[in-house]
Amino acid sequence: MALNFNTFITMIKIKVCFVFLFLFSCVSGKAQNDNLGVISFTQNDYQGARQNWSISTAGNGVLYFANRSGLLVFDGTNWKLNKQFNQTTMRSVKVKSDSIIYTGGYMEFGYWKKDQYGNFSYHSLNPKASDFIKVNSEFWDIEIKDDYVYFRSYAQILSYHNDSVVPVELDGYYPVMNTVNDKILVVVQDSGIFEIKQNKAVPFIKDNFFLGKQIKFIIPFINEQVLIGTREHGIFLWDDEKIKVWNSEWTDYFIKNELNRAYLTAENKVIIGTLIDGIVVFDEFGRLESKVNTRNGLLNNTVLGITTDEWQNIWLALDVGIGFVSCNSNRNFTVYKFPIAGAIYSTAIFENKLYLGTNQGLFEKSLDQNDSEIRLVPETQDQIWELKVIDNQLLVGHNHGTFAISKGACKKISKETGGFNFVDDPLNPELIIQSTYNNLVVFIKTAEGVEYKNSIKGFANLIRYIEFDHLGNLWASHLYHGVYKIKLDDQRLRVPEGGVTYYGSDIFGKEDHVHVFKVENRIVFTTGKQIFTYDDIHDSIVEYSKLNEGLGKYKRSHRIIGAPNHHYWFIGKDFIALFSIVMDKVELIREYPTSLFNNMLLVEDFENLLPLSGSRAILCFQNGIAFLDADISYPTVNLINNYTPILRHIELSNNKDVKKILPLNSSDLEIKHAFNNLKLQFSYPLLNDLPIYYQYKLEGLDSEWSGKTKKPLFNLVRLPQGKYTMKVKAVDSWGNESKIYSYPFKVLPPTTASCLAILFYILLLISSFWLFRSRVIRQIRKKEKIEHDKREKELIRLRNEKLRDEVRFKSKELANSTMAIIKKNEFLLNLKKSIETQKVDLGSRYPDKYYNHLIKKIDNNISNQDDWQVFETNFERAYEQFFVKMKTAYPELTSRDLRLAAYLKMNLSSKEIAPLLGISVRGVENHRYKLRKRLKLKHNDSLTDVILSI
Repeated sequence: MALNFNTFITMIKIKVCFVFLFLFSCVSGKAQNDNLGVISFTQNDYQGARQNWSISTAGNGVLYFANRSGLLVFDGTNWKLNKQFNQTTMRSVKVKSDSIIYTGGYMEFGYWKKDQYGNFSYHSLNPKASDFIKVNSEFWDIEIKDDYVYFRSYAQILSYHNDSVVPVELDGYYPVMNTVNDKILVVVQDSGIFEIKQNKAVPFIKDNFFLGKQIKFIIPFINEQVLIGTREHGIFLWDDEKIKVWNSEWTDYFIKNELNRAYLTAENKVIIGTLIDGIVVFDEFGRLESKVNTRNGLLNNTVLGITTDEWQNIWLALDVGIGFVSCNSNRNFTVYKFPIAGAIYSTAIFENKLYLGTNQGLFEKSLDQNDSEIRLVPETQDQIWELKVIDNQLLVGHNHGTFAISKGACKKISKETGGFNFVDDPLNPELIIQSTYNNLVVFIKTAEGVEYKNSIKGFANLIRYIEFDHLGNLWASHLYHGVYKIKLDDQRLRVPEGGVTYYGSDIFGKEDHVHVFKVENRIVFTTGKQIFTYDDIHDSIVEYSKLNEGLGKYKRSHRIIGAPNHHYWFIGKDFIALFSIVMDKVELIREYPTSLFNNMLLVEDFENLLPLSGSRAILCFQNGIAFLDADISYPTVNLINNYTPILRHIELSNNKDVKKILPLNSSDLEIKHAFNNLKLQFSYPLLNDLPIYYQYKLEGLDSEWSGKTKKPLFNLVRLPQGKYTMKVKAVDSWGNESKIYSYPFKVLPPTTASCLAILFYILLLISSFWLFRSRVIRQIRKKEKIEHDKREKELIRLRNEKLRDEVRFKSKELANSTMAIIKKNEFLLNLKKSIETQKVDLGSRYPDKYYNHLIKKIDNNISNQDDWQVFETNFERAYEQFFVKMKTAYPELTSRDLRLAAYLKMNLSSKEIAPLLGISVRGVENHRYKLRKRLKLKHNDSLTDVILSI
């Protein structure tokens, strides 16, 4: 549980000792410890009220909190709030078993019972205590012994046993009740401590000591002793004979910060919770081991409840939120937040101070325990790129130039903007070379300190890193594009003509983000994919095969930082790794996955750390730093390998979003195909402050494990029929794995593929075959009938066509013969008229004998019966049964009427009819009038239309 850093005191350099004194003490308001094993859970995490009054653990990785809004359950991964039915404030919680949880609050007490689905239902005990419960009672403590459950309010203690509730026989005011050394002890104000046995109380400690003292807690201590905490007098120890002060040197602290709760761990550590300053942890001899409060991670300093889980992690119910303190005192990294600092690009330890080079300026933090603030160094606002201690000065590469700090004074020594990298000149020990936004700058070491000397002529570029090789060549990596090999003159004044060689994508396969470093005095180049090196024999750059093989996946590093004793830090996108490299022997010392740091982000593309020794370093983050100690091996493998993920929720749904919750003990699960969407939720019982991830594989469908996810909620959608086994495992940041949880199940065939369905399909197929056969036969017969009808229709059509042709022909003949008769009669009438005119003109000179003979001949030809017979024959052929129909309909018609009707049927005009009848047009009109009368037509009826319709 210890949060000190005594293991670091063995540092070789005195400045390193200052660092770890800092680690022990810099948990101040501005520098918050985020990873000393402390995690805070907020309302946003658990979705409940801010206040949590009590905690109890089930011993299986599940914790229960008396949240102001109800029973809050945490299974190591998932939070769930079970609200009280009457919305009263919950004050206390006690676990009897994983499925029975007792709670108490304002005028309410009872128990929660878990069903087969993992859900809790509440059962109030108030009805059983209606005769005893006092007005305004709030039940602050719950203790269990054998089959008795005791609920304490300040005014009474109620006992629940054999499904009945009775008050404990005891009078007084009861501020505290607790289980101590397997006894249920209760404090009676100003009287003493009593032991509750079943429904009675007997004196346990009777002493005048309790007069006038406000007791806040009683807890067990070693050797059957009891620790008694008082509000205004500190902590006392009862050793079965007398009461004496415990840890007297801390008494003033306890009184000042108002001790409130206490807890004895399985390791005999005493945890004291206060109302003002969080918790303090002591060993059994009263020596301070650690202190946890808002300065190092808690949301609030008011501690309302304390417990430990089976891994001895500390859980705190706070006035605001919930606190978790890891039991692991053997941590190999510690993270500190500096919210006001910004993104930290470089750090340095100098003159008993920690310096932080950030994007906002240079900050300093004294390593003195009495000074915990970080301060901005005046006149250093803006971007800091590099800090380096050289020749008893701290050189600061700044956006506006370079500064030197010594004895608290800050002096600007160069105006060249964008001071990046500093390296000593191996051929000129008094010189320092610096890369900047534009030029290579030379500084000289003097008795007065480091001073600006000159800028190197003949080369100007945006250079990030520089290194000298053993031949004196200066290697410079551009911030964005490739690498340069530069030959300088001996005086470091200029680059001779032809002294620059560029290496880019033709060598590295890329130009961007290629950086130069030194490993074992050899120039190497990082690309983010593999390492290259300079082959001075052939004057070329080649793959560094031996180093790549030794590094394995870490060859993808893009930053290498040398440390003492042949140690090197390799930094990649998702890892920081420390290696020992001696000659061709490459050995991994320790890996730090970046996921360890609780989402603290490295400064992308400018990742950096400060080696403090061969195995210790300060790592830079955005708004914080981490102290790494690779000498400590974190036992993650043993922790995670001992446990298996636990199934917490099973849910089926169909494609219409109808859901079914299944019991958690469902085995040999058979899922109907209609509900082939399966949701499984898991938790992992190992509770610590390091991130845990989950992977799954659905055997029967997947051949590989899924990617890592933080939420163990898996949705399997539209599963095809078949047998499956859902496998789930937890993994940590190093890739260590838990035991595998297996859940077999079967997705049944769809209803359309069952045996009955198949039988139905067979019958349906047979029926369909017969129906199809019948239909085909009907279709054939129908087709034959259609063809027959078609042929019949064609024959009828042909006959009708023939008849129409015959009718047309007969009509034509009729028309022709009629026209011939009309023309003949017109001629005869004209001839008759001429003869009559001649007779008139000649008188007696034209003998009557001849005149009458001609007129008679003409009249006979006009009314020639033969012409009518020809006409009648042709007319009957064209208009069958016309005369019969006329005679049948109108028997009184004369032959002359029939002739007129026939001419009208042919749609002849009166002018055309007159010659046929041998009368005038007027005579035709008179005859038409007579015919209308015989046909009994009305005034509005058309004679022609009536004749045409017959």
